[in-house]
Amino acid sequence: MSQSNPTPDHRWKYDPGEWRFKHKWGNDYAGFEIENHEEVGKCPTSIDIKLAEELLNTGIGDPNMESPKNIFNVHQGVVYRAKVTLLGVSFHGFPEKETENKRVPIIILRALARRSQADGTFHLFKGWVQKYLPKGWSSIPINIRCG
Repeated sequence: MSQSNPTPDHRWKYDPGEWRFKHKWGNDYAGFEIENHEEVGKCPTSIDIKLAEELLNTGIGDPNMESPKNIFNVHQGVVYRAKVTLLGVSFHGFPEKETENKRVPIIILRALARRSQADGTFHLFKGWVQKYLPKGWSSIPINIRCG
């Protein structure tokens, strides 16, 4: 599994979505709100374009894809997914929550768990994943969950 960048000099661009406010709110923490009968992930106000691009370019893309459609990362314990807006060029990100038909790939979730251990935010990651990605949490090996 590799970083999201297909080449060392390639940088993904973060697409904030001109006139798009779906994933924005006034709180400095990640969460979810119901909008039009749909639960929508909301980013903390402290994530600016620079940080969003850093997370995007250090994230983990879909396994076995040169130009990923999704890139995942973890920041302050929160799992984020960035979805492609222009294939091979740009993405728009938001906090991740599993549904019956949408889950973070196990290999990626395990890698994010190790990242959160390395940066000292595993306790925050554990809380987020247990609450919003419970089936994913059960797929993380015991040595990582308890490590």
